[in-house]
Amino acid sequence: MLKTFVIKLVKEGLDPETQDSLLQYLPMESQLRLRDRPKNNSRLQTVCGELLARYSVGKFVGNASQEIKLVFGEKGKPHIDNLPEVHFNISHSGHYVVCAVAATEVGIDVERVRKVNLRIAERFFSAPELNDLMALDEESRKQYFITLWTIKESYLKAIGRGLTQHLNSFTIVRDGSNYKLTGNEEAENFGIKTQQLDAEYSMAVCAPLPLPECETHFISLEEILQVFSKTSFPN
Repeated sequence: MLKTFVIKLVKEGLDPETQDSLLQYLPMESQLRLRDRPKNNSRLQTVCGELLARYSVGKFVGNASQEIKLVFGEKGKPHIDNLPEVHFNISHSGHYVVCAVAATEVGIDVERVRKVNLRIAERFFSAPELNDLMALDEESRKQYFITLWTIKESYLKAIGRGLTQHLNSFTIVRDGSNYKLTGNEEAENFGIKTQQLDAEYSMAVCAPLPLPECETHFISLEEILQVFSKTSFPN
């Protein structure tokens, strides 16, 4: 099973007092790591990302109060030291924070649909991808650009390399209403699920084939805090 969890933040959650209040729901090591960061939208996304990850893993294993010991790898990808059989990944953009959890390696990315920057497309997309992009009208091109970008990011996050591997080292092709990765043997062993969160935001999830059945859960930050208000973390 592959599960994704989505929260949408609101502007009222951006004030410094609210951000500080969220830290109390995290274990002490996380509070110390995040406390002195500038109190801006990036910090809020990071705090909510960790809250969402802990909530999502608890839901995945069926234990809301499950202790999660996060460890960050050389490339910055987090994993759970005390639950090696569970994998997760986080992404955030604008008001959205998303998390994917699976029993296999997994990557997720969310992005806001925006005007296409052709210089970026020419630099990071493969020739077939660029041809497919340029064959579309302007409005469709905006959506397809973000679809390609989220798929590429989710794949690189799934294999744990981030942008250390070039985005045009593999190619995304349409497969009916779905997408598949081609261009190198490693990429071809991964599957993709894409989803439109609303008119402005797209999400992609990547995991090894055969791609597990995927469930998406839309939740509120308040629901997460209700769970953690009953959880005691060891200090």
